[in-house]
Amino acid sequence: MSSFTYNGTTSTTYGIWIEKRPAVSFPKRVIESIKIPGRSGALLFDTGSYDNVTVTYELAYQSNVVRDNAIGIATWLYQTDYRELTDTYEPSYYRKAILVSPITVNDILNVAGRVNATFQCMPQRYLLTGKNAITPTSGDTIQNDYQNALPVITVSGSGDSVLTVGNSVVTITGQTDDIILDSERQTAESNGSNANSLISLTNGFPVLVNGSNTISWTGGITGVSVVPNWWTL
Repeated sequence: MSSFTYNGTTSTTYGIWIEKRPAVSFPKRVIESIKIPGRSGALLFDTGSYDNVTVTYELAYQSNVVRDNAIGIATWLYQTDYRELTDTYEPSYYRKAILVSPITVNDILNVAGRVNATFQCMPQRYLLTGKNAITPTSGDTIQNDYQNALPVITVSGSGDSVLTVGNSVVTITGQTDDIILDSERQTAESNGSNANSLISLTNGFPVLVNGSNTISWTGGITGVSVVPNWWTL
């Protein structure tokens, strides 16, 4: 029996399972077209980004379970921002998704029913293994076999130091506790508070590019932990 898990809850908890595997969707690359007067054709500019994709599940359900848990199901599915979505067809991957379709319950003889659920998803298919922290030593390389990834890096130590990841250089001043660098959110935090004032960046927040990435540090850093957030299309 196939199922999906959204926001930490599996659909079978509410007597809902997937009746038909969703279509495989690849995102559209965002390419801008620039027309120049007097020139035939258009210039193309690759922005390096992708549009969202939609994933639609054709679902079946047990009528009594759905009726008895209608409020709980609505609370589970209707979120205001992206939440993690996985399914049993691709158990090694997850997406960041939000439900965008209405849910209309149509029973068959008050026993079972069918319904479609459509999620709008960010273009990335994240690998669950990308949540596993890597603990390099200074001078190590991190191999990325996927798309350019935006890691979360925890820097332990104190005082002043310099962290280098590929061509990104993070200069840290006056560290007293762990600093968490979140490259997707473009933030630095320490002990639950904003710590952007403690860092300065050369070439932006760290990116783990496809291929080999050297990571090194000097100064008061005593350890580094990297959650790579590997993803593919």
